[in-house]
Formats: sequence, structure tokens, C-alpha cells
Amino acid sequence: MSWFEYSQCVLKKVDFDGRLFRKELRKLLRWLSPAERLQLLQWCRQQVKRKERLVTL
Repeated sequence: MSWFEYSQCVLKKVDFDGRLFRKELRKLLRWLSPAERLQLLQWCRQQVKRKERLVTL
């Protein structure tokens, strides 16, 4: 499992709370390569569009 995949798993588990999602995202971005960061941020934007409770990002 790559760091990117791990990051997605963690964020999926905390997507019930926008603040917690944002906190975990900040922590996870420190571990990723620049290319993976961009990929994860794009994935997060898609998640925000799907879930209203993440609009607090």
C-alpha cells in the first residue's frame, strides 16, 4: 500500500467530520511526495463535491 492509498483510507474513515478531515489531511500531506500531494488534493476536491459535510475545508 502506498502512502497515497493509505492517506485515502484514513481520510475516508474521518470524512464524517470536516474539521477532523482537514486536520488529518494536513498531517498526511507532510508524508507525501509533491506529485502525490497534488493527486491527494485533487481526490479531496472530488470528495468535497460529493459530501456536504466536508465543505468546511
